[in-house]
Amino acid sequence: MSVQPGLGRSLGRPSRVRVAATGVLTGRVDVSTLTSLEANLEVFRSAFRRVRVEQKPDTAWTYWRGGESGEAVLWLTGALGVGEFAFLQALALAPDFRVVVPDYPPVASLGVLARGLVGLLDTEGIGEAHVVGGSFGGMVAQHLVRAYPSRVRSVVLSHTVAPHPSTVRSALIRATSMLPERLYRTLFSRRLRKAFSDADPFWVTFFDSTVATLSKADLVSRVRLADEFLQTDLLPVSGGNPLSRVLLVQSDNDPMMPAAAQSQLWRLYPTAETHTFSGTGHAAPIICPEEYLAVIRRFIATGES
Repeated sequence: MSVQPGLGRSLGRPSRVRVAATGVLTGRVDVSTLTSLEANLEVFRSAFRRVRVEQKPDTAWTYWRGGESGEAVLWLTGALGVGEFAFLQALALAPDFRVVVPDYPPVASLGVLARGLVGLLDTEGIGEAHVVGGSFGGMVAQHLVRAYPSRVRSVVLSHTVAPHPSTVRSALIRATSMLPERLYRTLFSRRLRKAFSDADPFWVTFFDSTVATLSKADLVSRVRLADEFLQTDLLPVSGGNPLSRVLLVQSDNDPMMPAAAQSQLWRLYPTAETHTFSGTGHAAPIICPEEYLAVIRRFIATGES
């Protein structure tokens, strides 16, 4: 495994980055024409370092790392699989935690993905981490914690679901993967874009520009990995199981994760802590980021949401 740390810029420890009350960086980035969100994205790109890792046999990983002290947090983003999308959360956590936010490569199975994530922890010298997974990232987290339970201190499953097999869905996924790239990208984007309908317009623009950078192999991989997870048979977690330190975060009006799907998740983790946001749809992390981070911080610190 080789590491190439020079892909991003670093301005030192994120805890030393000064952010004004509005969230705008002062003194290091010209923010005169930027919104607060745009400015914070620039802070993230400057304060965090992007690293490239070559893992055998032929999988290249990139990830963002920040923070130099405290316990480690592995933040798993949604189906876009682009670490930058967690820039608000990563910046907020970095003063107190070591934060690792990966980009997902287009791999063939959840097993390969989980093994690669553990490889990133190894690269960073991290024995175990708090794992936060949102949406598709929550599916990845559920697989990771079962495949490598000794590497996980706690798990936050946010706006995600439990497995629910469907042969019809799997057949449809196989069929649509044969579509031309442009049409496949349009369908992929249309499915996820509605998650940002109530969010700041910045997020729609950021989403559109990010989707445009992904290859068809990236998109197909995400969809197939999600289906692999949904076809999985997972056993409920009992109170004596190390996986019982779980926080379930959801919204009472999530259009992408209906109540029935959320109920399946509760049955899978009956001893989990829970927190339900009101009226934030699938986008609580970006609609109410301060409250969202406060819930996760409390859970990591005390196990109480």
